[in-house]
Amino acid sequence: MNLEFVRPLIRFIPEVSLPGRHVPFKEKLMWSSIVLILFFIMGTIYPAGVTREKIEGFEQMQIIFASKLGTIISVGIGPIVTASIILQLLVGSKMIDIDLTTNDGRALFQGAQKILTIVIAFFEAAALVIGMRLVEDPAQTTFVIFQIALGSILLMYMDEIVSKWGIGSGIGLFIAGGVSQRVVYMSLSFIQTEPGKFAGIIPNLINLVMNQSLQFFDLFALVFPIVATIIIFMVVVYGEAMRLEIPLSYGGIRGVGGRYPIKFFYVSNIPVILASALLMNVQMWTNLAGITPGMNTEEMNIIQKVIYYVSYYVTMGDLRGILTPDPTYYGRLFDPGVLLHLLIYILVFIALCVVFGKFWIETTGMSPEQIAEQIERSGMQIPGFRRDRRVIERVLNRYIPQITIISSIAVGMLAVMADLLGALGSGTGILLTVGILYRLYEEIQREQMAEMHPAFRRFVSRV
Repeated sequence: MNLEFVRPLIRFIPEVSLPGRHVPFKEKLMWSSIVLILFFIMGTIYPAGVTREKIEGFEQMQIIFASKLGTIISVGIGPIVTASIILQLLVGSKMIDIDLTTNDGRALFQGAQKILTIVIAFFEAAALVIGMRLVEDPAQTTFVIFQIALGSILLMYMDEIVSKWGIGSGIGLFIAGGVSQRVVYMSLSFIQTEPGKFAGIIPNLINLVMNQSLQFFDLFALVFPIVATIIIFMVVVYGEAMRLEIPLSYGGIRGVGGRYPIKFFYVSNIPVILASALLMNVQMWTNLAGITPGMNTEEMNIIQKVIYYVSYYVTMGDLRGILTPDPTYYGRLFDPGVLLHLLIYILVFIALCVVFGKFWIETTGMSPEQIAEQIERSGMQIPGFRRDRRVIERVLNRYIPQITIISSIAVGMLAVMADLLGALGSGTGILLTVGILYRLYEEIQREQMAEMHPAFRRFVSRV
């Protein structure tokens, strides 16, 4: 399959131009800040025709896709991520013939990704509006779909602005911003949800202290989610810093070369994202089919009954099931049904993480064979071994397959434990945010070093 058929359409798609000069660090910071502020503002704008009401559920989807249901970013970066994954998998599996090493090939790929993103934005917006019945007046459905799809298309261009004029990527910025906003809200919000009760943990703690009704178990129950969040955050930061470095030399000359780092989180957060997205589809199927928890099967049509029974067995009798385990299960761990539910949830989630982790490195140029080929092309070799791609591959095979499985299990377990402990922002959200912020910190360091001396900037630009 060839992507040349989309080339005539690409010229009709607007594009953010590349800067024709060096962009100073302060200007990059300014563009990133402006885009983040616009993202937060878009999360408060409701499409014309949609009633402003709280929409429950789909928390995991809102975290992964940086979306806020009911607003113009109801599908968030979902179309961007979906289009990117589809095209990368097609290219990685050789189903699409395109050379990404050339500027023309990369431009064609990016243009095709934009077109696919726009198509998916309208499709996902239609599925969401119709499936969740966001519009009371059917005559306004098309207009609301257009507004929500337009919101995702605007996010696509905002991501392009950050990538070319700012720091990091817009997608990472949106995810980290959304999760951080959720954590701050759940811990510090003074908004009253009911008389004498606040949305934030800290205000509730202050209220109990002022009323002199604070007991140890009340304190423990209130503070524990914050403590769990901090612990998971620190563990993820520690894991991000762990790496194994394989020494490399240029032309067999010792002391001239570098190191190839193999991070402990070699597969990054990708297995958790894909596993969560797959399991989330079960809940989406039931909601899009018009099935709600507690609904009587006698009220369902034939299609709804088929979806319901499939979902019933997949989720152990709970339509939300393995998607969002309840932290209150800890009080009922001796219940055989609850224990079985948790075991199945953990095993299924981690197994999916391992499968997606192995699949991801094979399709994104991270396998031992592909890395060995890259090292050989760069003229590097491993000291003490002859310069041969097969030799390099054999050395890498000692580490990469094992670290792929270990890191997939590690990120899966961290996400599961954070969810079960009730950490703020969810385990997936914390994993994503910490990884994004850690890479953003490294990039800011490089930018600041480049600002210190122009010669270093020229060196970094070549690496």
